[in-house]
Order: sequence, then structure tokens, then C-alpha cells
Amino acid sequence: MKLLSKFSAVLTLIFSLCGCVPQTQYAWNNYDSKLYNHYKDPSQKEEFSQALKETVEEAESSNRVPPGIYAEYGFLMLEQGNSLQAIKYYQKEADKWPESRAFMTKMINAAQKRNKVQNANSQPVITPESNAKQVVAEQPEATK
Repeated sequence: MKLLSKFSAVLTLIFSLCGCVPQTQYAWNNYDSKLYNHYKDPSQKEEFSQALKETVEEAESSNRVPPGIYAEYGFLMLEQGNSLQAIKYYQKEADKWPESRAFMTKMINAAQKRNKVQNANSQPVITPESNAKQVVAEQPEATK
């Protein structure tokens, strides 16, 4: 009888410890190995970008987005010159994780400045001479 009670006590202890196995709260989806591979071979940036996008999508589908994933993907978008996407993901990070709001606000401001510079560089520069030539070319024949 004593043996049975000891056995049941040990069995109860084992089952109670199995309930204490830590469950991951977030869907990391092998993020650490993807990041390691990216650091090991930075030339594979496109593969890392795609892998990180899949990590974000899978985490969003289960509503278990880890802290920092949106910011990491936003930074990757900023590095690739896509400021608007970077701002979108920085804002998602700030909304999901309020404690990161101050840093994300700074990152959003930096991305907005970069976006303005990119837009300014893509616009043709209008000088007074080129503007005058355009006005003359647009006038009707009778006034020339």
C-alpha cells in the first residue's frame, strides 16, 4: 500500500511538472536562425526580407506578434528604400507595444524625412530658365 501511495505521489509530481513546461507566448517562427543566417551572409538580404515577411504574417495570423518584429521589418524596409512601408511597420510596433512608442516615433520621423528627401530627389529641378522656356512653349501661336 505504501508503495502504491509513493508511486501515485511520484506520478502526480511528474504530471504536475509537465504542466509547467513553458509555452512560447509569441510566434517567433525560427526568427533567431533567420537573423543569424542574415548576419552570417548579408548578401542574402532578399531571402532574409522574405523570411521576415513570412514571420510577420504567421505571427499576425495567430495574433502572437513578438516584440520588435515589426520594428525589425520596418528597418529592413527603410534600408531597401521603402520609407512608407517602414513607417507602416514602425506604427504597428508602436501600437502593439506602447512601451516602444517613444523610439518608434523617432524612427517614424527619420523615415518621413528620408521619404521627403527621396521625393525631392525624384522631382525634376525647375530653374527659372527652364520654367521660362516651358511658359513660352505653352503660349498660343498668336501671342508669340
